[in-house]
Amino acid sequence: GSSAVPLAQIIDLHLRSKSLPTHGNLSNTEEDVPTVTALHEFQHQKGKKWYSDATAYWEETENCPATVDGVLGGFAELSPPDVKGSLPFIDVLQSTFEVGNEKACDIGAGIGRVSKLVLLEKFRTVDLVEVSSRLIRAAPEYIGDPRSKDCRFMCLGMEEFDFGTAKYDVVWVQWVIGHLTDEDLITFLNRAAAGLKPNGVIVVKDNVSDAEAFWVDEDDSSVTRGREYMTKLFDLAGMEIILQRESDEFPKEIFPVPMY
Repeated sequence: GSSAVPLAQIIDLHLRSKSLPTHGNLSNTEEDVPTVTALHEFQHQKGKKWYSDATAYWEETENCPATVDGVLGGFAELSPPDVKGSLPFIDVLQSTFEVGNEKACDIGAGIGRVSKLVLLEKFRTVDLVEVSSRLIRAAPEYIGDPRSKDCRFMCLGMEEFDFGTAKYDVVWVQWVIGHLTDEDLITFLNRAAAGLKPNGVIVVKDNVSDAEAFWVDEDDSSVTRGREYMTKLFDLAGMEIILQRESDEFPKEIFPVPMY
């Protein structure tokens, strides 16, 4: 609809006001996309295919074996430093911000790597939400007994998941938010917020592109956004950033991975 244009313009204006680039690149053609407005048009032309292409990508074993190495795109070695950054982040949320330890929601859960190594260490129960039936089917065995009994496994796209009301202490959104268009990201955050308990929080841990406003991965249908682009969307969704950490444990050659 026409509502897509103003949002993109707001972001373009915001980036310009900070003297930041508004352009990005497409992964395969390396074509330059001059503005966020042009990115929205690109996604708009794809229509429903933007999401169905992503689902098809993750369903394909060749692209993503149902292993830690697979879900991390061949970078299994990123898992230990990732976990090392996430656990203390939750400690601070629970000690300083009085976030509870009952129930977490793992968005884009894959085989349950984050649930097993992070969330189940800090919360009693976890709901795993994953669009790929192939990956989520592998999750109970990967998590193993007895903890898999403390989990619910749901095969749904994050844009369709119903959070319910006041259920979760944390909604954990890691390495998946780029699959949502900007409009859907704002709605998603609002729905997730409605699903939080009084002291509940949403955690977004994801790559950011420092050199340009965004980078489009045409293979898995996702966008890596720049920091200001991402945080502007949080702002437009009415979210407040209460805690932010850089993930210093990661190798320098990958995109930075802040946690919000």
